[in-house]
Amino acid sequence: MKMTELHSEIQTGIINYLSAHPEACASVQGICNQWLSNEKYLHNIDQVKTAVNGLLLRGEIHRHVDSNKFSL
Repeated sequence: MKMTELHSEIQTGIINYLSAHPEACASVQGICNQWLSNEKYLHNIDQVKTAVNGLLLRGEIHRHVDSNKFSL
């Protein structure tokens, strides 16, 4: 799998999780360990950070100003 495809898969996993849990809020570590724990593809913290940054740039998720947590 190409890196761009992996980031897209991770982003889809994050959005799917948030669609099912709209009040969820987590750090990149929490996203990696909890939100994506049931995904079939392998991922690491750096790949999740890159995917999260892409979602932030597109305005699909938001970073809480007072923490390093992300949500819808």
